[in-house]
This record gives sequence, C-alpha cells and structure tokens, in this order.
Amino acid sequence: MHEVLPLFKSHYSIGKSILTLADAGSSDATGPDSIIDICVDNKLKTFYLIEDGMTGFLEGYYNSKNNNLNMRFGLRVSLCRDINDKDKDKLKDESKCIIFCKNKTGYELLLKIYTEASTNGFYYIPRIDFETLHKYWDDSSLSLIIPFYDSFIHCNKFDLGNFVPDFSQISPIFFIEDNDLPFDKALKRDVENYCSDKYETQKTKSIYYKNRSDFPHYMTFRCISDSNPGRAKKTLSKPNFDHMCSDNFSFESWKEVVNG
Repeated sequence: MHEVLPLFKSHYSIGKSILTLADAGSSDATGPDSIIDICVDNKLKTFYLIEDGMTGFLEGYYNSKNNNLNMRFGLRVSLCRDINDKDKDKLKDESKCIIFCKNKTGYELLLKIYTEASTNGFYYIPRIDFETLHKYWDDSSLSLIIPFYDSFIHCNKFDLGNFVPDFSQISPIFFIEDNDLPFDKALKRDVENYCSDKYETQKTKSIYYKNRSDFPHYMTFRCISDSNPGRAKKTLSKPNFDHMCSDNFSFESWKEVVNG
C-alpha cells in the first residue's frame, strides 16, 4: 500500500486555505496555523505544497530550509486544448493538473510555464495546453500530476466535459483521495480503471486547515474571500462551494488515516 501524502495549500492560494507559510513558532490559539509549525510539531521532514500561483514559493522555501524541512512544490493550473482558443462555451472542457518541480531547473521551467499560462493562455484564469507543456518539459526536472478533484476524469464524468489529454510525451501520476464525499468511491473507481497498468497512482490527502474544529472558520474565510458584486453572496447556510460537504480536508484527518 502506498503512503498517503499530505498535500498542503496555503493562504497564497487566495480563498482556498487558512494555513500560512510563516516561520516556526508563529502559530498561536488566536491566529492562523503555519504549515511549517505543523510539520515541525509532528516531525514531518517532507511536505507537499500545492498552490494556484508562484507567489508563496520563496517564503515556503526559506522557512522550510530554516527548519530543515524538504518542501516539494507543485503548481495547480488549468489544462485546456489550445491556449489561443478563448471560447466561453468550451470552459467546461477544461480541467486541472499539478506540475511539480524537482530541482532548480524545474523551478525555472515552472516559472516559464506559469508565465505562459498567465499571459498567452489567460482567459478568466491562467491556462496551459499540452503543446506548450511539451515545449518546456523535462522529465528530470518536472513531474505531471493529475489531481483527484477537478481532473479531466472528474470534469468529464460530473460536469459533462469532453477533455482528451495528450500523454504521448509526458507520463503522469494520478492522485487518489478519500474525503468522505458522496462521489469519492465512484471517482476512485474511474481513475483506477483509466490508469489500469498504464499509469502510476498515489494516495493523497488535501489539507486546508489544521483540525476538524477549524472547518467553520475555514468556511467563513471562504465566504468572505469569495465575495463578488457580480455573483450571489456566499453565506455559511448556503456557501455553494464544490467538494465542501466534508470536514476531512484537515491535517487531523490525515493523521487519523496514517495512524490507522
């Protein structure tokens, strides 16, 4: 059985997490928890940080280094068929991927990929296509991950998407999660059937807050940060966030799974 990797996200992915990347000793009962503190207190030597942008990389890198931690950084970005095709009707055919950098060269390539996604590929959000990925790809420096939620399998199955990936030059790893959501088992079955003997899978757990008891605070933060004059107001009684009917996206939940 594979180990279950802890996938942290910080406040740099705006509105997605209430965890910070502040240095060890910064957490207290009245403020946000630091991923660095969580790792130090629980004797984790390596942690996985998945962000929706590159802004938090440097703080995470230096504070990890100061506390003898190994940070594995991944960029979560939208995959599309063609970054030049900016048709609103085709948004449902887009999905998410995660690109991990393995070394300094990988970090530099990741910056180039994100720059392309945020400029040439930008349409509401940063987007990248396989043609662009192939242009920058280096297996020794980067790894492609297909996340459990919002992947092309998830979008094709539940959102009537029609995205066909091009894995002719890049062999991905597929993440699998179980957060007690109603569709987790069905989605897991589809991922395993797709991968079969072709692609590697890895069990993971997404972590957006420290304890289950932090879930109401997390939801409050999301409702506030998602405020937009053009959309319906988010409230705790009617938040309307995808995948948020479970309080298992916590470090506490990951510990329970790992400790059996």
